[in-house]
Amino acid sequence: MKTYLRQARSIAAQEVAQFTGEGAYHGSTRPRPAPVAEAAPAPVVDEMWPRSLDRYSATERRSIDTFTARFANRYETVAALPVPTQEAVMADGVTFCWCPIDEAIREAGPLTRSVLDEMQRHVSGRKRYVYIDSKIQYFRPGDVPVDSQHWHVDGTIVARDPRVQRLGHALLHDMRARLEGPAEPPTYLSYQSSEHCATLFVTAPVSLTLPELIPNFDDLDRQVRALAPTSVSQPAAVIVRFDGGSLHRAVAASDTGWRLWVRCAETDRRVELSSSIIECYGMVYRTATGAT
Repeated sequence: MKTYLRQARSIAAQEVAQFTGEGAYHGSTRPRPAPVAEAAPAPVVDEMWPRSLDRYSATERRSIDTFTARFANRYETVAALPVPTQEAVMADGVTFCWCPIDEAIREAGPLTRSVLDEMQRHVSGRKRYVYIDSKIQYFRPGDVPVDSQHWHVDGTIVARDPRVQRLGHALLHDMRARLEGPAEPPTYLSYQSSEHCATLFVTAPVSLTLPELIPNFDDLDRQVRALAPTSVSQPAAVIVRFDGGSLHRAVAASDTGWRLWVRCAETDRRVELSSSIIECYGMVYRTATGAT
């Protein structure tokens, strides 16, 4: 399945969809559409093992226990690069979706390749796989890069099987297994070329009372917003490191212009796309009044 897309960019060609808040890939709060052809399930590695869910499969229980969810909120600046021009972002040309880093470096446009070369210097090497996601998007004020502004963490342990259905859901995120499991969570490096649509990261530890298994990020988002913890917007052209216990969210664009976003994921999970999502991966989400 295709993991990169090469295409010319223009303001007129920027794809726009209505903002619904329902989620889109990163920070998703809804099930993804079923693929046309089911791929063979990848082996379950410790990093993605829904250990909490295992306890429910042996009983007829339908209620889900709560726990104290402690988010360490790792956020580190690892490199600062020159801020690119708008013309350089628009002309870069190639975007990625779960693309192995060696292939991404080989296929990338000049700006993204410079980012990937720097990211590669900061890869820890503690995980089996290194993947690249990227987007080139043109924003107007109020546009959002994904169809959600919920606080969330990346790399959740997601289950979609009969055990989940018996609990009354289509999917569940095993938050207890992610935050308390013995395996190191996935680790990420993130870059964005400008500050006019900057990801917001929580930078202080946060403790919340959550169900062990959650169907979406709605309640988590409400609690974090009510708590209003210390947070920071990612600076332009800076590469930051975070992990699967780091709360962050998308923010609506404050100005007009292009943005390159690149994420490098280190994980023990082998990812093989079973459906092509990269064609819509650079979508911009817009509301009549602007998202908040």
